[in-house]
Amino acid sequence: MLLITDVTVVTVDATRRVIPDGAIVVDGARIVAVDSAVALRARHPEAEVLQGAGMVAIPGLIDAHAHADQSILRGTTDNLPWIPFLDDWIEPYLRRREPADTVAAYRLAALEMIKGGTTCFLSPNVDATDDLGALVDATGDIGVRGVLAHWVTPDADLDAAVERVTRWHGADDDRVQLWFGLMVPRRPGDVCAVDFYPAVAARAAEIGTGITYHFCSEIEDLEYYVDTFGVRPAMWAAGNGALGSNVVLINCCWMDDAEIAVLAETGTHAVYSPSATAKMATGITPAVAMLEAGVNVALGTDGGANNNSHDMIREMKTACLVQNSAVRHAGALTAEAALELATIGGARAIGRADDLGSIETGKRADIVLVDLQRPHTTPVNDVVSSLVFSAHGGDVDTVFVDGRVVMRNREVVGVDEATVMADAGRAAARVRASVLPPHAPRWSGG
Repeated sequence: MLLITDVTVVTVDATRRVIPDGAIVVDGARIVAVDSAVALRARHPEAEVLQGAGMVAIPGLIDAHAHADQSILRGTTDNLPWIPFLDDWIEPYLRRREPADTVAAYRLAALEMIKGGTTCFLSPNVDATDDLGALVDATGDIGVRGVLAHWVTPDADLDAAVERVTRWHGADDDRVQLWFGLMVPRRPGDVCAVDFYPAVAARAAEIGTGITYHFCSEIEDLEYYVDTFGVRPAMWAAGNGALGSNVVLINCCWMDDAEIAVLAETGTHAVYSPSATAKMATGITPAVAMLEAGVNVALGTDGGANNNSHDMIREMKTACLVQNSAVRHAGALTAEAALELATIGGARAIGRADDLGSIETGKRADIVLVDLQRPHTTPVNDVVSSLVFSAHGGDVDTVFVDGRVVMRNREVVGVDEATVMADAGRAAARVRASVLPPHAPRWSGG
């Protein structure tokens, strides 16, 4: 039994308790008590003690849209609109990369996530050519939870994808989940097979897993659906069995109020990826309107190719800034709401709200200790404000996943970080040389 003491606990529980001078008791993989440090020291005198040194304890952050395979593309696709971004860079990378490149990218992304306080991520496109066993090992070795969505298309072998999903769903002692990453039409030339989408939904229901896909990220998506099918995107998805409580839609930048209502009625979740959509100028997810309508909204960083970062703490701040600017109201999305998106909102999206997303008795001990005793976070007049608006991932000191310390004093346990980064660097060099279009920095020495 472990007593994490001398911390301010931001529980994100049903009453949103914040406990100054708090403590958390962990037994195995579960939280067994959350209370004041004085009370828990008295009740558990036999527990091993981990001094929190005045840090802030928050639930593990959940990145609900994270292309872990794209971390090695960081800095290569800046300033690109989405069509050349997809056609000239991402598609060649997905078709021609080596399985070892993907593994190296996953290890790098997982390392970055743990060091920034992310304990779980949802990656939307594991390819049929990827080595799933190696990807499971890559996430497991670092210690992060992974929800890996196996890419399925109308012209691919759905039975083969189902077999892989079934085989690996629940791997690494249930720290890795397998979902389906659904291909839906987005532009002229894309395949639309009306029997395919309900078939994927049925197979996901049989296995007890989820579905995720990019949806209405660009205004061209909206125009395509209206021109091709005569309906807006959410109405098309509802009519094709592609919405539901186990479905996570990515971005949803160009949806109107009627479509938002459809998401709420069907229990469909949405992921807001503010940095990536702002960087690519594709649109703004109407996160505030969705929340007001009762849609569950999670937060995501997207990927190294179009965000260049998996720092969920910085993403929370960006989420607030973009929404406030779009709505033209300084409190449209508060720091508290942003933290909810990154924790309990993400847990709901991946179907794990019963055991992840908050610091409560009975839940999994995914806990992050953040050091706010830094010049850029001092004074801490409001702990949630300081966390969201002043901190960054580099302020994370200690991370627990399933009650196991995976990082302490910013050192990831059992991981040679230099080797992870060197392997990723070599993979990036191979991809630049043989897969991507020529790329040169716009400024160079000389």
